Amino acid sequence: MQAGIPSIGFPPLEPYSQESSYFEYKNQQIHGSVHIKNGKTFGMTRAQIRDVRATADDDTFQLEVDVRFPKLISEGKFKGEGRFNAIKIVSKGFFNITFTDVTTTWQMSGKTIERNGEKYMLVDKFDMTPEVGDMKVYATGLFPDPGLNQVALDFVNQYWPALYKEMLPETRRSWEPLMLDVVNKMFNRVPYRRLLPKSE
Repeated sequence: MQAGIPSIGFPPLEPYSQESSYFEYKNQQIHGSVHIKNGKTFGMTRAQIRDVRATADDDTFQLEVDVRFPKLISEGKFKGEGRFNAIKIVSKGFFNITFTDVTTTWQMSGKTIERNGEKYMLVDKFDMTPEVGDMKVYATGLFPDPGLNQVALDFVNQYWPALYKEMLPETRRSWEPLMLDVVNKMFNRVPYRRLLPKSE
């Protein structure tokens, strides 16, 4: 899995690269967005699959996968814009985030589609709520002043559990399409009968 599976369109996982991605967060007082370029995530190939549960019939399926990542490191360039009440903040720089002991359940559901007389899986819903043991954030360019930049990093690294819990649901609409694209690239090439064979 480290080099991907070109024959079925599955991307390399070490590192897992994203040329461009966009995330947005909004509540009553804060509105922020960040555009990430040349993002890379290391540690995907060390995933530990804990359990897999599936229910399926000829036309629909539901799949749950319990997975743990000992460590994930994400890095890349970012350009962000934020607004806190009437205060506008524009930032640009490099980021590196280390996640330790990440556990989650991938929840997928969808239907089968027929192509050239063969059925394939089409995942139309993907959800997860990752739990993180620890997180360390480093970034340049959050603020023009280096001292203020360090104050912001210290704040994030101290209070990341509350910030993470608050922001994760709001960013779902941004990362769900990315995950759907990854899983469908794989399932689009493997016949349904081979993925979930019927019991004899």
